[in-house]
Amino acid sequence: MFARILLASFRARRLRLVLSLLAVSLGVAVATALATLSLQVGDDLARTLRAAGPNFMVRPAGSDWPIDLGGAEYRPARAGASLPGTTVARIQESFWRNALLAAAPELAAAATIDGAPVALLGTWFEHTIPGKEGAWTVGVMGLRPTWTVVGRWPRESADEVLLGRELGRRLGRGAGDSVEVAVDGRARRMLVAGVVSAGGRDDDRAWAPLEAVQTLARRADQVDRVWLSALVRPGPHGPAPDPKRDPAGYERFMCTPYPDNVARDLADQLTGAEVLPLAEVVAGEALVVSRLNFLLLLLALAALAAATLGLVATTTATVVERGVEIGLLRSLGATSSQLAALLLGETVLVSLAGGAAGWALGSVAAALVRGRTFGQGSVLEPILLPLALSVALGVAFLGTLAPLRTALRLDPSTVLRGQP
Repeated sequence: MFARILLASFRARRLRLVLSLLAVSLGVAVATALATLSLQVGDDLARTLRAAGPNFMVRPAGSDWPIDLGGAEYRPARAGASLPGTTVARIQESFWRNALLAAAPELAAAATIDGAPVALLGTWFEHTIPGKEGAWTVGVMGLRPTWTVVGRWPRESADEVLLGRELGRRLGRGAGDSVEVAVDGRARRMLVAGVVSAGGRDDDRAWAPLEAVQTLARRADQVDRVWLSALVRPGPHGPAPDPKRDPAGYERFMCTPYPDNVARDLADQLTGAEVLPLAEVVAGEALVVSRLNFLLLLLALAALAAATLGLVATTTATVVERGVEIGLLRSLGATSSQLAALLLGETVLVSLAGGAAGWALGSVAAALVRGRTFGQGSVLEPILLPLALSVALGVAFLGTLAPLRTALRLDPSTVLRGQP
């Protein structure tokens, strides 16, 4: 009997049914789209922000000495400290290899170019490292994509140099010129492959292939530091859970790519090295991502609130329209719980259908937004389907609560006599 009453109600009020279904579907669709974007666009945005340059630096352990000068700490550089040339290859073998986007070693040398003193940096521009899970292409070209070069990047195996914009202007040299690069009296003719606009102090520096600078400086298989770009999560708000009381929580915490976790694990992988997160860069990126997620949450709540209000309006109109029917049911002995089950049953069925439809529409919308914004396709998030259905049930409950109270307050004798 209950099922027959529900079906009869659906047939008699198709327009109200469609309006309720539309309200729930649109609200859940917007919430699903925003939740999908929050799950997937965080990494996309982090990758985009990574174009600003590295966010980690690997340097030799103890490369500076802390000295207490009457309460003020001074950390002078320690001479002779270096990293082995295999450092980047060992980084690739770490637990966080899938979070690493780019890397480049660096070796600094005090040099002269055509007799003028310059800061010369040896590095990889585009270098391929073989690995167990495939080759990894590293170098300055991928690490600093915002740098613009007039000319071209130097080739790894050639005697070529890249001049900073200010350095090229000061020396009067440009792409295609030949210069003499000397370190401690050891000189080599190099071709200026290009002039780079890097910004800041980098515009007054010069870059050459790592092996060439190692040979000139007589520091074979040594680097001063390695710059890294990695995808990380914003730092946690609290300490790690107690491993004895909550081993699962502790493991989950340690396997999350927080900056300190990544730095600590990389340092354990590299003997004689320390890994430093660039705090300002990491904090700035975390702030942008967290504010974006907060904005998406507010928009999702606004969409669900609008869906709830729409459902309240349609359900209230239905209760008013069915006043005589409700009064007749009450006069025939229907209890408050039976009337509540009838109204809630109708709304729940409509909301579940709207939740499923909203999940599908929201997933498609998220794919379109992500594709147009970041040029990447989106995948369905099955984990959001039960969440969408749960949200739809919540909307159904909130949207039926006020109309249900109105229905239960109706006086059968008054309604059946046709009095307001």
